[in-house]
Amino acid sequence: MLAKGAPVCCFRNRKNGFSPVPGGLTLLSLLLFAGRLPAQVAVEVVAETTVQTSETAPHKIPGFSISVDEKKLNLLDDYERYVRHQMWEKALTTIKELSASKSTSALLPTRDGFLIDADQRIFRALTSLPAEGREAYRLFFDGKARKEFAELSEKGQLFSPESEKQLVQIYYQYFLTSIGDDVADLLGDQAFERGDFIQAAQYWRSILDHHPDTSLPELDLNVKYALALIRGRQTGQAAATIEVISQQFSGQKVTLGGKSVDPVPYLKSLLPGKLTASSSTKHNQGANHLTRALDLPDSKTEPRWQIHFLDKAVEQALQNSQNDYYGRRKSYATYVPPMAVDQQHAYFNYYGVCFGVDLQTGKLLWRSAKFKDLGNHFNNYSFHQSSHLNQYHVAVSGNYVLTTLIPQKEMNRYRACYRLTAYHKDTGKQLWQSKVNNESFICEPLVDGEQIYVISHMQNNKQLKLDCLSLKTGKREWSIPLGSVVAGNSSNGMVNMPSPLLQKVEDQLLILTNNGALFDISLASRSINWVFRYSYPVNQTDSNYYYAAVDEEVELHSQGQLFRAQNLLFFKEAGANEVYALDLAAKKVLWKRPIKVSAQLVGIDDQHVYLLSKEMEALDRQSGRLDWAVSLPVEAGGLSAVIGSGQAWVFTSRGIFEISKTNGDIIDIYRGHDLNSMGGAIQLKHGLLICVSNQAVTAYPTQSAERQTSGP
Repeated sequence: MLAKGAPVCCFRNRKNGFSPVPGGLTLLSLLLFAGRLPAQVAVEVVAETTVQTSETAPHKIPGFSISVDEKKLNLLDDYERYVRHQMWEKALTTIKELSASKSTSALLPTRDGFLIDADQRIFRALTSLPAEGREAYRLFFDGKARKEFAELSEKGQLFSPESEKQLVQIYYQYFLTSIGDDVADLLGDQAFERGDFIQAAQYWRSILDHHPDTSLPELDLNVKYALALIRGRQTGQAAATIEVISQQFSGQKVTLGGKSVDPVPYLKSLLPGKLTASSSTKHNQGANHLTRALDLPDSKTEPRWQIHFLDKAVEQALQNSQNDYYGRRKSYATYVPPMAVDQQHAYFNYYGVCFGVDLQTGKLLWRSAKFKDLGNHFNNYSFHQSSHLNQYHVAVSGNYVLTTLIPQKEMNRYRACYRLTAYHKDTGKQLWQSKVNNESFICEPLVDGEQIYVISHMQNNKQLKLDCLSLKTGKREWSIPLGSVVAGNSSNGMVNMPSPLLQKVEDQLLILTNNGALFDISLASRSINWVFRYSYPVNQTDSNYYYAAVDEEVELHSQGQLFRAQNLLFFKEAGANEVYALDLAAKKVLWKRPIKVSAQLVGIDDQHVYLLSKEMEALDRQSGRLDWAVSLPVEAGGLSAVIGSGQAWVFTSRGIFEISKTNGDIIDIYRGHDLNSMGGAIQLKHGLLICVSNQAVTAYPTQSAERQTSGP
């Protein structure tokens, strides 16, 4: 791997003869390539269903609020109108103004519901010019572009930070001119050398995609592009690019360190775990996705262990809250606590009482408070006024158990905040807790190495921000403002904040806001790559109907969820009535489908997208059509399923149901040992089928799961 800050490789402009003094020889400067063939990147093919996009600009769609630069947006509209009418002089004058003017916002909308980086949006508008427009562009700008680049080259300081800023301006303003590809190549080299591999990949990719008449060897560009992807940990796309090189540049060699070698084996050797294109297409179904059949124990088999956490005092307090109407609209009785599991233990967060359990024996390792103490708080109005059940979370990493909760001493405080608290996983000792008085953490924290990613807001403020914290101390390292929530009110008159979902894929962080926006964050540059916006219905009335029936989505505590399969993303938000399939590479909607608000996405496979409410539904993955649905006795939260090769398993109030993935038929029912409960969450972990209900945790042994866990 190239050292950050190493000397820059030499650059030679093949058309104009500019030869900046090389900063030294590096890996890239030793790559001497030959041959030219059309470049392409292999992606997963999905049959497309036509989706009519809304005429409303993405930032104006009801829901999550994101500001954009309206002045630049108006200029962009003018430019695209001039292009449609082939008014080239006006179009090019406008694009020049767009590129040169400073922006008050980092994002601009596309016509497909996305908001992307403003420079990239303008660049996209430029590179979409038709052939006649491109010719006019070159006549209009080529001379000036060559002059600016020549003047910069003659100074002999192309590799200084100041010169790089000027090169970036030339790149965005004059990319389609005769020197645009050379500028992009140079910027790619510089970005690679300083360790900004994703940016380098984008520069080289832009030449392959948008500069068809480049004189730069395409094998050169493809190999450098693959190298940047590997260094930037974009291994899936890197594997696909290596496949393209092997197919379209077969037999061609490159010179590395003075030796002529085949680039394909060399690039594959750099992939972690010898990753290949075929292995990069695996889905992120998680631990609840099986490749083998799951054999449930027979009805006579006792569970490995069981723990009851619903204390009688708490049960009575829950009933009182229903009678007093304080908690009727919160559905406390159907609440299932979240769980996190590592190799040895399971951890739970039951209304702020956190506890750890040994996976093999069920022994209670520790707990942060007594369960019966919760009864005192359920009889207090302030607790009901502040409580949001979707904001209790738990995660485990290394020696740390991280939770979001209202501390016991603050439960009766008016408008209490949800604190981020860290416990030692073995002893339960509190290691640290967030201290800002009015700051509330509202999502499950995501741990990556020594850092925590989490969403927070200030109480009485709807502005969300992404925080990066130190795992050891909880101190904030950096933050990114995201936008403002459009939230409704609870029956107690309080603002209902959403609970966003975080998912990390290599160096990208996806954030599902559960409020009408999906973010893609670059962790390397600490910036927003893009946002996908869609309509999100929000009831902002202040009417409180204590006697009204509880909505099914409240009773089941339905949550937002997303699953990714390489460049495809499937998601449904909490409170929303549509499920989406996105192509992330093309940044477009493949299909969307109306669905029950209470339905929660619980898994995907090669054929289907699975959702669960009081019925399980299977949607065709390519088209979104409904293939089958089956009613189930689901009465509590924790909506989840174990997805096998031919079956799926769901934990209900009547036991564990085994369902055929072919047609939705119920194959078998295992009654289990928690029949007094309402059902709940189900997970397969380390040879145990763990069922978490509204009153207990039960672990069942499974022979097939044990074989799979211990296998290769």
